[in-house]
Amino acid sequence: MPRYIFHLRFRDGIDGLAVDNKDGELPHEAVLREHVLETARDLIRTHCTFEGTDEAGRRALTLPSSEAV
Repeated sequence: MPRYIFHLRFRDGIDGLAVDNKDGELPHEAVLREHVLETARDLIRTHCTFEGTDEAGRRALTLPSSEAV
């Protein structure tokens, strides 16, 4: 069964890629898109927040990404 490794790109360049070294088996490439969509949805629902800070670096806002969708 083919193995795939999934990464998250958040900006251009080498330092804009969050590399995940865990791999996952999928029966074929056709299910790759669905798996990535479900993983992205899970991250949005449960793991990601956006933070805004003032000029002094104090957090002024924390917004769960689930509120933005």
